[in-house]
Order: sequence, then structure tokens, then C-alpha cells
Amino acid sequence: MGWEESCVPVVVDEAGADAHSRLTAIRLSLMMLRYMEHWRVRVDGYDAVMILVAIAAIVAERLTRDNDLEPDLKSLRHPFPPERLTPCNVSSIASATGLNRETTRRKVKELVDAGVLARIGGGISFAPGILQQGSTQEMLRRQLDCMVKLTNELLRDGTLKVS
Repeated sequence: MGWEESCVPVVVDEAGADAHSRLTAIRLSLMMLRYMEHWRVRVDGYDAVMILVAIAAIVAERLTRDNDLEPDLKSLRHPFPPERLTPCNVSSIASATGLNRETTRRKVKELVDAGVLARIGGGISFAPGILQQGSTQEMLRRQLDCMVKLTNELLRDGTLKVS
């Protein structure tokens, strides 16, 4: 049974979204702050957080479209072959974050020096083993808990509905 057959889709209730738009905006802002705080525990400052989030999105976004991804590689517990990741550089990070190129270069260097990032094959990625650390797994779980809480709140408010 595929995803489409096994899930219950949640959709935006247009009337509910309009009627509760202020509450929805507040809830989304609170979730974003929680997410940022979860990342900030690992690094110093929100510029560094934005860089880490951008790198995660740039190097791995295409994996979300890979229906043939090996089961072991679907879990962060297993290192991902660097050659299969999308290359990432200072320019692409600066573009994704809105930070200027020099600030991005300096922050990336600090994160490399701190052992959070690494320059691998001419690109920038997470340092080997960093995604397999227990603290990364804990952060991901906290973020999932936030997403579940937000979804339940938006369902209760009438902003979202089960289709």
C-alpha cells in the first residue's frame, strides 16, 4: 500500500484559515521560534542557525523526491554518501539565507572550525558523524513534536481539516 492509499490528507480549510488567520500567524511564528531555538542549542547565533538550515535544504532537498532511496539511507542514523548530495557553496548559502556573502563565508569558517561543518569534495556539508549524534536525533524529535502540536492546534481551530 502506497502513501496515497494509507494516509489521511490534511488540507487547509479556506474559510477557517481566513476566520482564524491571526491565531494561525501567531501559532506559526511560535513554531518557527521553537525550531530556531532547537537549532541554536547547537551553534551560537541565528545567522549560524540559518546557515545550517540552508545547508540541510540545499544538499538534501532532492532526496525528498527519490522514491528509490535505500531504506538505510532514509534514517539519519546512517551516514549518507557525500557524492550523492547536491553540492553546496558559500554563494548558494548566502542566496538561501539572505546573508551577505562575506558574513556567510566567515560564519561557515567558524562552523567548520567548530567541527559542525566540513568542506568535502569542494563543497560544504555537515561534518561526518554530526547527523548521527544523539543530540541531532533529539532535536529532530523535538521538532516533530512541535509539528504535531501545531497540526493539532490548527485542526482544533478549524484552519486545517481532514479531507
